[in-house]
Amino acid sequence: MTMDLLGVDYLRPAQEPCPDCACCMVDLCRKGRASVRECAAFTHDDLKSVVAVCPCSAATTEGTASWRDAMVNATRQAAELPLPEPAEGLLRAMARQDPDVLDPAGFIIALRLRQFVRGREGGFTWVTSLGQAYLAALDGERVATRVFVLTVDVKANTAGVIVAGWSTETAVTVLLDHLVQATGLEVPELLGTFLEAVANVDAERAQEIVLTDIRPVVEPLPQVWKAIPAAIVAKGQEAGDE
Repeated sequence: MTMDLLGVDYLRPAQEPCPDCACCMVDLCRKGRASVRECAAFTHDDLKSVVAVCPCSAATTEGTASWRDAMVNATRQAAELPLPEPAEGLLRAMARQDPDVLDPAGFIIALRLRQFVRGREGGFTWVTSLGQAYLAALDGERVATRVFVLTVDVKANTAGVIVAGWSTETAVTVLLDHLVQATGLEVPELLGTFLEAVANVDAERAQEIVLTDIRPVVEPLPQVWKAIPAAIVAKGQEAGDE
């Protein structure tokens, strides 16, 4: 497509195809990964169906904004609106890869709609990270803990936080929008602040940490907590000097 500017025809710069999918340009997927509305939100109406299932921004792709949001929703559902017992039993059987799974009531449809399970032709089905998060919220340890906002990345819509009940050394990536919405703080105000949240402190990986009930700290912090940010920064500087 050309544009006539001051009597001269200019060709729009060619967009680079995304190396990770067959439906989008790289800039579109970059935006889609950072938004809970995924790639379709940044596409013309007549092309939305083409990118509607783009894996680069999907809720079932670890690390996307949509996935981080869905992990929180799955965790909340476990506490607020749990599945019927037969559906939960089916999910548990699939999670342990039971070869004799039975589903006479057809609950697998509900599990697929929630993206707790996925399947392929031939009947092979597996539990997604969302389904695992749901079960972890039912069975695991979720406790109130201090959270320190170490970094923010507006373009990626993420924040790096220290979840003290899990680790005071390893940062956890969370959705920046969640922190802003839960606290009412602006992004510049969030950086370097302490929050409170409920977290699954028994998680094995940082990617599995899910924060809920996020709120600002209102009472004075103990001196030991105030020392945590300085220790983290000092450790980072030492690593940079090596």
